[in-house]
Amino acid sequence: MNICITSSSNYDKYTSILIYMLNERLNKPTLIICFERQKYKVIMHRIKMLRLIRIVKKIFLFLKNSQSNKRDFLKEYALSNNIIGWNLSLSKICKREGIEYKKVHNINSKNAIKYINEKNIDLLLNAGGAIFKTPIINVIKMGILNAHMGFLPKFRGINVLEWSLFYNHKIGVTLHFIERGIDLGDILLFREIIIDKEDTITTLRAKSQAIDVDLMIECIELLRYKDIDRIKQLEKDGKQYFAMHPRLKEYVEMKLKMIHKK
Repeated sequence: MNICITSSSNYDKYTSILIYMLNERLNKPTLIICFERQKYKVIMHRIKMLRLIRIVKKIFLFLKNSQSNKRDFLKEYALSNNIIGWNLSLSKICKREGIEYKKVHNINSKNAIKYINEKNIDLLLNAGGAIFKTPIINVIKMGILNAHMGFLPKFRGINVLEWSLFYNHKIGVTLHFIERGIDLGDILLFREIIIDKEDTITTLRAKSQAIDVDLMIECIELLRYKDIDRIKQLEKDGKQYFAMHPRLKEYVEMKLKMIHKK
């Protein structure tokens, strides 16, 4: 099975660990594609960020508190699985493991799609938060897998972990195929994230990444032997959520503290 992984950074622990686990449990990926924004877009992004400096200052204390209990669950996952070199750059890992590494500026460009198509890719794993358009979706034989930090189809969009907690819904990771639209592809697997003592939004998000790796590996094994059901989503069965306001996030953090007290 020819597997391609897309990442938005040459230094991405999640992608690095995914490469090693694929190599250990199945077969190493054929291709790693790193997509980075063009320089002028990066500059414009930085200018916009400067304009938001006042907002950043207002939520600084909130972010600081959120980070205070942060654990590196990916690091713990790597150590528990005896993965050596998990914190190296993707380009170095690919060179050492004999995996092709390709850098592109736009994953949906004609050149990128042509290149992927020529590699005869069976399955593409989204590890970089890209938005895939129809042309690239159509050139992948089996489809594009994505790990979504929420329960599908009920919670689509962004900040769905926070929105799930806000509405007292269980939290977890849904693995699904990508189609045009926001989180609308066929559902494959779901795994709940268990809330432990002292958990915060930040630690729950960190936990989800380790779950992402396990779900990806489990799903690929099942797809290889055609032993998995695809659950079709209907748009009417769920709702798309958007960025949660910092004050609502503070409320969610308070709810987590109340859970701990209980």
